[in-house]
Amino acid sequence: MLLTLIIAFSLAFAFSHIVLCAEPVRSELVEKMGTVRFRIVYSFVAVGTFAPAAVIAFTNRHLGPILFELPRWAELSLALVLMFGAVQLIVLSLATPSPVSLMPVKPEPRGVLRITRHPMNMGWVLFGLAHITANGALSDVVFFGTCFVFVGLIGPFHMDARKRRQDGETMATFLKETSVIPFLAILLRRQKLVLSELAWPMVILGVILWAALIVFHARLFGAPLL
Repeated sequence: MLLTLIIAFSLAFAFSHIVLCAEPVRSELVEKMGTVRFRIVYSFVAVGTFAPAAVIAFTNRHLGPILFELPRWAELSLALVLMFGAVQLIVLSLATPSPVSLMPVKPEPRGVLRITRHPMNMGWVLFGLAHITANGALSDVVFFGTCFVFVGLIGPFHMDARKRRQDGETMATFLKETSVIPFLAILLRRQKLVLSELAWPMVILGVILWAALIVFHARLFGAPLL
């Protein structure tokens, strides 16, 4: 029963994001309800589906069959590296808001946006992948894979499409020069990494937070890492 609830709420969370963010559904709802009311409804639906999934998954871990199990050294190494990237992208997104988010900023590739134009989303994707590598049970894979990896990946493409319609050529140039997937635009030579543009105080903060999560993970979440 609990496994079924985790799966149901996780899928509902993902499905609601797909439906409410897709066009023409979103535009029609915004036109009828207004932007503020739409965002309120959207937030209620998101919280109403994610919160139950998170609470049940957190209090009832590792339910269902074990889908895979990595060697301990591989599991720990991958999880730590992925979480480091996740924390860095999330904190850097706070210092350099993306023009494809709700913040009205100039569509200019700089700082972490050269790495990915969706640092917050990609941070949560890495967060989900880190926890999947360390938790191969069905309930864990469904919760983290659906609520973080899937939603984190599909969300940016909805946001890009909306911004492209709203801002036309101005946003099209920014989208062409950057990428959703971290470092892809750099690898394709559409962009270059400029370390001096990164918000280094936030990078240091990210290192501190990452280290704190390692040290206090057992106390906070009941699962020791080291």
